[in-house]
Amino acid sequence: MIRLVYNLILFLLTPLWAVYIAWRVLAGSWRERWWERFGFVAVPPPKDKRRIWVHCVSVGETLAALPVLKAMRAALPNAEIVLTTTTPTGQRTAHDSAREWVDYIAYFPLDFPFAVRRALSRIQPDLLTLFETELWLNLLAEQHRREGFTLVLNGRLSDRSFRRAQRVRPFYRQMLEWVDFVCAQSPLDAARFVALGISPARVEVCGNTKFDQALEATDVDPAEWRRRLSLPPEAPVIVVGSTRTPEEERLVAEAYRAVQSQMPDTCLVIAPRHLERVPELNTLLQSYGWNPSLRSRLPLPEGEYAQVVVVDTFGELARLYAVGDVAVVGGAFAPLGGQNLFQPLAHGKPVFFGPHTHNFRDIAQMAKEAGVGFEVADAHALAQGILELLQNPQRRAEIEQKARELIHTHQGATQRTLEHLLRWWNHAQQAHQLALGIRPRKL
Repeated sequence: MIRLVYNLILFLLTPLWAVYIAWRVLAGSWRERWWERFGFVAVPPPKDKRRIWVHCVSVGETLAALPVLKAMRAALPNAEIVLTTTTPTGQRTAHDSAREWVDYIAYFPLDFPFAVRRALSRIQPDLLTLFETELWLNLLAEQHRREGFTLVLNGRLSDRSFRRAQRVRPFYRQMLEWVDFVCAQSPLDAARFVALGISPARVEVCGNTKFDQALEATDVDPAEWRRRLSLPPEAPVIVVGSTRTPEEERLVAEAYRAVQSQMPDTCLVIAPRHLERVPELNTLLQSYGWNPSLRSRLPLPEGEYAQVVVVDTFGELARLYAVGDVAVVGGAFAPLGGQNLFQPLAHGKPVFFGPHTHNFRDIAQMAKEAGVGFEVADAHALAQGILELLQNPQRRAEIEQKARELIHTHQGATQRTLEHLLRWWNHAQQAHQLALGIRPRKL
C-alpha cells in the first residue's frame, strides 16, 4: 500500500519531474550519460562473477567509501564491484580516486519503478550497499523482490533528515523493512534508525569511515606543495576549504583583511565547494583589492610569489591543507550543515568553522572537546582566533598532536564495516548456491 501511494505521487508529479529532468539535461549538469539515470547503465550482465553495488551520492560519500572499497577489493578479489553516484562531481571523484578498486562506474537511476528495475536487471547485485542516508523506496522494494540483500553503510541521519523522516514515518518504516542491516556512524544515528522502524538487532554502531579516509591524503610534502602554489617559504598560510555561498566568502575575506592588517605577509588559499563558483569568488576577492592567482596557472615564474590563491582544480583540497598553519572549513557559516572537518584535522591543523554543523555534528563536537576545532560566528571572531594561533607556534604544535591523535583514536570503522559486509556477502552466496526460495529477513 505504501509503495502504491508513493508511485501514485510520482505519477501525479510527472509534469514537474519532466520539466526538472529536461532542465537538468539541457542545462548541462545531467547531460553526461543522462540515459543512465533511467536505468540504462553501462554495465553488462554478469557472467561468472557475483556482484556488489555500492552507491554514494556525491563527493563526500564517495570519499567515505574509498577505504571500504579498497578493503572490499582485497577481501573479495573474485567479486565485481559496481559504483554509482548521483552527482557529476561524485562521478569525477569515483573515476579519479576509486577506479582501481571497482569494475564499473555509472550514474544512479532515478527512483522510478521502470528505471530501478532496468538498472537492477543489468547489475544483478547480490548486495546493494547504500552509503549514509540514500534510501529510495522503489529501489529497496525491487532489490527485496529479487531476493538480494541491502545494507546501509556509514549510516547517518542528520537533524534535518530525521525531522523530515518523522513526518513520513510510515514510508521510512516500510523502506527499513527492506534493509537487512545498518552500520551506523554513531549511537545517535543508530537510535534514529531504530526510531524510524528498523529492528535494533539489525543496527550496529561501526563508526565513521571518514576517520580512516582522512589519513589517505596526509603523505604529502608541505614544502613541495608550497612550491606548487608559489607561496613564500616562511609566510603564514590560511587554507579555506569548501565555501558554499558569497556570504561565507565575504566573511572569510573580512577576516583575512583583519589578519593582514596585523600580519601583512599572511597568505590565503581558498577552495570553493563547487568549481563553477570560481569566477564569482575571484570577482569578490578582487573587490577587496587583491589579485588572486588561480591554482591551475601555478606555479609562477621563479622568484614570483602568490599571496591569494583560488583553487580551481578538482580533488586537491585534502592535500592542500598540508600547507596551512590554520584551516577554515565552509558550509557552516550559513545553515547548510557544514563540510568535511576530517581532512584538516588529519594534517594536524587547527580548524575553524561556523555554528551550523548538523551534517558533521559528531566530528565538530569531538574537535571542540579536544581543543582542536573552534566554532566562530562572524568575521571578527574568526580573525581573532586565527591571529591568536598564528602568533603562538607552541599552541599550534600542541594542537597538531591532539588533532592527529583524535583522528587515529577513532579509526577502525572500515574494518568493522567490512566484517558485517562479508557476513552478508556469505549469506548471499549460500542463498545463491542452495537456490533458496525464501530467505530469512531478520537476524
